[in-house]
Amino acid sequence: MKSVKDCSKLKLACQSCRKRRRKCDLQMPCLNCQKFGVECLPIDQDLRKKRYTTGYVQSLHSHISLLESYMRRLKEANDDNERNKILASISIDDINEENATITASMADSAYLMNTSRTVGAVEHNSEPISTIITANASSATSHNSVVHTKNQVVSSSIYSSDSLYIRKRDPVVPIGDANEAPATNMKNLSRSPLILRALSFFFKWLYPGPFTFIHRETFLSAFFGDINTKTYYCSEELVFAIAALGSRLSQSSDDLYAKSTEYYNLSKLKVLNKVFHLEANTYIGSYSSSSKLAIVQTLLCLAFYDIGNGENPLAWYESGLAFRIAHEIGLHLNPEAWDSVYADKLSHLDIEVRSRIYWGCYIADHLIAVLFGRSHTLRLSNSTIPETDELPNIETGIEDYQYEPGVSLHMAKPLKKLIVLSRITEVFASKIFIKAGSMAQRSEYLRKFNLEFYNWRMNLPEEFRWTKSSIKDCDNNPTLTYIWYHYYIILLSYNKPFMEELEQSRIIIQETIYEIHCLLLSFKKQHKTFERCNIYMVYAAILSIQCLESGSIRKTNLNDFMDFLGSPTLNYDLAKKMFDNEVSTNDSIELLGTLTNGNDFTFKYNFDFTLLNEIDTLIGGSNINIT
Repeated sequence: MKSVKDCSKLKLACQSCRKRRRKCDLQMPCLNCQKFGVECLPIDQDLRKKRYTTGYVQSLHSHISLLESYMRRLKEANDDNERNKILASISIDDINEENATITASMADSAYLMNTSRTVGAVEHNSEPISTIITANASSATSHNSVVHTKNQVVSSSIYSSDSLYIRKRDPVVPIGDANEAPATNMKNLSRSPLILRALSFFFKWLYPGPFTFIHRETFLSAFFGDINTKTYYCSEELVFAIAALGSRLSQSSDDLYAKSTEYYNLSKLKVLNKVFHLEANTYIGSYSSSSKLAIVQTLLCLAFYDIGNGENPLAWYESGLAFRIAHEIGLHLNPEAWDSVYADKLSHLDIEVRSRIYWGCYIADHLIAVLFGRSHTLRLSNSTIPETDELPNIETGIEDYQYEPGVSLHMAKPLKKLIVLSRITEVFASKIFIKAGSMAQRSEYLRKFNLEFYNWRMNLPEEFRWTKSSIKDCDNNPTLTYIWYHYYIILLSYNKPFMEELEQSRIIIQETIYEIHCLLLSFKKQHKTFERCNIYMVYAAILSIQCLESGSIRKTNLNDFMDFLGSPTLNYDLAKKMFDNEVSTNDSIELLGTLTNGNDFTFKYNFDFTLLNEIDTLIGGSNINIT
């Protein structure tokens, strides 16, 4: 056998590189071990070439289970005679796979019958965990963890194979059908005048906007008790979350406006009870994956409510929780390939609605990432679910929940266009803001980014396209203008850090602010007040003020933007906080991302709306030389 000193080149990666999961250069010692100052230990035997058969491994598991069962019986024996009988019954030499499995199961069953009396006396109201583990040791673990069959997901995790519900399970009762109380509560909600008004405000003025993860038609059908619609498309917490958003659009003197906070708190209490099973009857694990769709939607609605209040940390937490649950239930995966995962059979409409919900979550994730200057969670490369198509519309009966009564809302085209826009930001974000490079390199990537955005705008379908002249007299249809504001917010966020150094960014920002100003004036001219404004309009105005206050461009129309934020009819706490801070500060300050960490304003309100402060400093700081 060769000594370590005699080995100049290894055939296999050393132990240290294997442990650290690093690429070994197969030298002796290797570069990694030299770098970390550890002993380089070679591995002489390639165990990959020696594989034991599945049957042999199962036989060993069964053998061990059998011996453990005998040891338990010996330990529980009362006298020597009983122990001798047990020892005499052991036949170690004649163990094979089949006999070992059967014998182990029988031995375990006998043992459990004896021990269950003792354990049950202590915990007679619940099944002992040890019983569950032991009873499934020979059947579930020995087979499910090693047998690979079609449509079966085998987990190598330390958790059980159903920890993420990636296998066919017994049918469970969807949310809303567990007992009569939820159904009764839903019926009461559907008859509440305040709830109905709040839902009407939401779907008329805020939908689709950033809420494309909600499909209005299936929600309303389930809400009003349509027997042909599955109940899990609507839940109490989702109704309250939507009502909280909608009621904020009423006049501040209206009784409905006072209900907004109450609806929000009710929704948050109910959904967090389900997520963290704070109550015995709200354990989220007892619901099917489809039933969790409403939980994902509720958390995102709450997140946007908190964004409107300037509660960014809470909004970030709620949205992150929603995206984690979406991943847990496989919302990003093609349902047709995972049909065996779901406890309930999915129809073609169910699959299309799931697609709509997921891609709506994808858009919301990327928007929130831009607003907060954080990394997005949902990635196109990990998504196998097909892009959403047009879904059936309800022809009559929902006129109170349409901006244009009787006009069908087609969302597939704009949603696909926003997915493309999010993909552009995903590709260029790392090149513009993260990778080290000169200002010249970053500015070139920014130029390409702006060109891609311009081409995206020019290639929009005719019904979604807009120009400088057309927005002056537009009717501010919220089912259309949300696309424009989405475009403006991303464009401003990406060019803002460069506006002091790059002429192209200053020109783009000035043109964008001009168009936003035209839209706000048009909205005021048409509606007189700002109660019906959405969060897109608030953020666009705030970003415009930040750019105008920077001193890099003319402060044209700054007062109009400030009047908008300070309007008593604009019912967003975020706008009020921004306006109050501006008027109470004598010096011009940056309202958003360029605030330094730790000052009172950032600490109090947690404002970090666009790109990270560190990114702004990296790109626009005084220490950077433009080459």
